[in-house]
Amino acid sequence: MKIIEDLLYLISNAFLLPTLLGTLIAFAYGTYLVGQFLAELNDRRAINNARRRLYENDPTPESFAQQKWSGYLARYADARSRFAHFPAMIDKEVADIDHEMHHRVERLGILSKVGPMLGLIGTLIPLQPALAGLARGDMQAMGANLQIGFTTTVVGLLVGGACYAISIFRREWYQQDITDIEFLQDIWREDSNASIPS
Repeated sequence: MKIIEDLLYLISNAFLLPTLLGTLIAFAYGTYLVGQFLAELNDRRAINNARRRLYENDPTPESFAQQKWSGYLARYADARSRFAHFPAMIDKEVADIDHEMHHRVERLGILSKVGPMLGLIGTLIPLQPALAGLARGDMQAMGANLQIGFTTTVVGLLVGGACYAISIFRREWYQQDITDIEFLQDIWREDSNASIPS
C-alpha cells in the first residue's frame, strides 16, 4: 500500500511543473484574447451603424457593398464581389464563416473550463507538501506551497472567467452576423431567380 501511495505522490508531483507552465500559457493566451476582444468590441460599433444604414431601405447587394464592414461581414462582402458570377462559391464561403464562428466560440468554451481545471490541479498538488510541512512544524515550506497553490487558482479562475465572458459576447455577435448573412443570401437569391425569364 505504501508503494502505491508513494507512486501516486510522485506522479502527482511530476505534473506540478507542466500545470504551472500550462497555467502561464493559458494566462498569456487569455490576455491576447482580451486584447482581441476589445479591438472587436470597437469594430462592433461600426458594424451596427452599417447594419442600421443597410436596413433603412430595401437591402440590395449594391447598398451592402457600399457599407464599411469589418470581421465576418467584410469577408462575406469580399466573397460577394469576388464570386458574383459563381453563387455556389458564395454559399461555400457562408458555410465556412459559420463553421469558423462556431470554432472560435467553442475554443473559448474549452479555455473557460481548462483555466479553472489547471488552477485546481495547481492548488491540490502543492497542498500535500504544505500539510506535510505543517505536520513537521515547517511553516516556511507550508507557506511557500500554499502560495503556489492559491496563486495558480487565482490565475486559472481569471482565465476561465475572462474566456467565458468573451464567449457570451462573441456568441451573440456571431449569431447576429450569420442571421444577417443568411437573410441577405435568401432574399438576393430569390431576386436573382425572379429575374431569370421562364
